[in-house]
Amino acid sequence: MIPVLTAGKMQEADRHTIEDTGIPQCVLMERAALSAYSVIAEEFDPAGMSVLIVCGPGNNGGDGVALARILSERDIYPDVVVLGDKDKRSGGLKDQIELLGRIYPQVEIKDTLPDAVYDLIVDAVFGISLNRKIEGVFADAVSYINKAHGLGARVLSLDIATGIDASNGQIQDDLTVTADRTVAFGAFKAGHLLFPGALYSGEVTLKDIGIPAAIMEANADIHIFHDSEIALPPRQPYTNKGSYGKILTVAGSKGMAGAAILCAEAAMRSGSGMVRVYTDESNRQIVQTALPEALVTTYDEKIDKDTLQSAIDWCDTIAIGPGLSRSDPAAEILKYILSNADVPLVMDADALNILAKDVDMLADTKADIIVTPHLGEMARLTGITVEEISKHLVSTARDFSKSYGVITVLKDARTIIASPKGDVIINTNGNNGMATAGSGDVLTGMIASVRGRNMDSFMAAALGCALHGRAGDEACASLGADHMLAGDIIKYIR
Repeated sequence: MIPVLTAGKMQEADRHTIEDTGIPQCVLMERAALSAYSVIAEEFDPAGMSVLIVCGPGNNGGDGVALARILSERDIYPDVVVLGDKDKRSGGLKDQIELLGRIYPQVEIKDTLPDAVYDLIVDAVFGISLNRKIEGVFADAVSYINKAHGLGARVLSLDIATGIDASNGQIQDDLTVTADRTVAFGAFKAGHLLFPGALYSGEVTLKDIGIPAAIMEANADIHIFHDSEIALPPRQPYTNKGSYGKILTVAGSKGMAGAAILCAEAAMRSGSGMVRVYTDESNRQIVQTALPEALVTTYDEKIDKDTLQSAIDWCDTIAIGPGLSRSDPAAEILKYILSNADVPLVMDADALNILAKDVDMLADTKADIIVTPHLGEMARLTGITVEEISKHLVSTARDFSKSYGVITVLKDARTIIASPKGDVIINTNGNNGMATAGSGDVLTGMIASVRGRNMDSFMAAALGCALHGRAGDEACASLGADHMLAGDIIKYIR
C-alpha cells in the first residue's frame, strides 16, 4: 500500500531522516528541487518559457530557490520573489539564496511581486508548513498567482498548493492557489486526496526525495491502494460454492424490493458462493424473479425468531439495512441480529438509522461490525453536524471506530475506512456519477461479499470500496456520469 502523511507526520519523517540516517537537509532540498524540475521538463517544456518562482520564508521557499538554480543551470533564468520578514527566513532558505547568488548572480532575488506576464508560476510559498491564516503579502501572492492563472499562466505547486491544509484538505476560502500540477515530495499528503483540497491540487505527481521507505511507513497511519492491489483473492482449483462465502442480506421492506435486489446481486457479482435474501414477504416473487440464483427467506409483521436464527446460523457474513425501513419489525430484526449473531455484520442505511436511536447497542454484540454511513447518517450516529464531519472526515471516522470497536466506512466523495486501532485507508477512485440512488446498497453487498471470503474486516471494507469505485469509474467511462444507475455499477464489477 502507498503511505499518506499528514503535515505533522511528514515533518516527523523529515526529522528522522536528517537525525537518524544522517542525510542532510540540503540534500533533501536539492532532491526536491530536482524532482520539481523533472515535472516541469515533462509537463511544461520550459525552454523559452518565462518563469516566476514565488517563495515563502520557510523550507518550501528554499525548495523554490534551489529550483531557480537548477533552471538557471539549463539556461532558464527565472524571476524569483521571496516574501516575508528576512529575519524569519529558515536556515535552509538562507543557504539556498546564498548559493544561488554565488553561482548565478544575474538571478535577482526580489521581495515584491513584479508587474509582468509569465508562462509558468511556481508556488513555493508555504507547502505543508501552513498553520495560520493567510494574510498580508502572502494573501496578495495567492491572489496574484490565481489572477495570472486565470489569464493563462500555468501553475506548479511545490509539495502542496498554498492554502490547502495538508492534514485534512480544507482550504482558506478564496485564498488558495489553484494549481495545474503539484509535485508531492516523498509522500502524498492527506490534503492532496481529500476535498476540497483535491480540487485545487491539479494533477499530483509523487516524487522520491530520498526519505527511506521504512521511515515513511513508520510515520504513516493513512494509506491508499496501489492499482494492482484492487482485486479479489484468487480462486483455488479445489473448491466449491461454500468456499467463497455464504452471505445473508437482510434488506427490502414492503415496496423496497429494489434495494434488496441491488445488495444481493452485488454480493453475487463480487464472488460470493451463495446469497440468501431475508426480506418482507411481499418481495418474495419480485426477488425470486430478478435473482433466481439467490435463496429467499421472508418475514411478515410478526418475526419468526427460529426462521431468523436459522438464516443467521447458515451464513458467514450478514449485510443489513438497504431498504429495511425504520418500522418496528425492522428494529426487532436488527436488535435480534446484534444480540445473537457472531458472524461479521455490514450495517448500512436503515440499520444505521435504527442504530442512531441507541448506538450503545454496539456494545452488546459479539459480531464483528462494519458500519457504512454517509455524512447524514454519521451526523445522526454522532450528534456532530454534517458541516463539521465534512471538514474532519478522517478524525470523525477514526474516533467513531475507536469509541465503538467497529470498522467505519464514512462515505463521501473520498470514502474513509477506519479501524479501531486508528489505521485509515482513503478510497481515491469513484466518481460523481455514483451519486445515484442504490449505489450504497451495491457497496454494502460488495463489502459483505469480500468479507465472506474470510478476509480481515478492515481490509475487506477497504477493498470493497475500491472495487466499487473502480466499477463505477468503468461504468462512467462507458455511459457518462449523468446516465449511470446503481445497477450499472454491478455490471462493471471485475
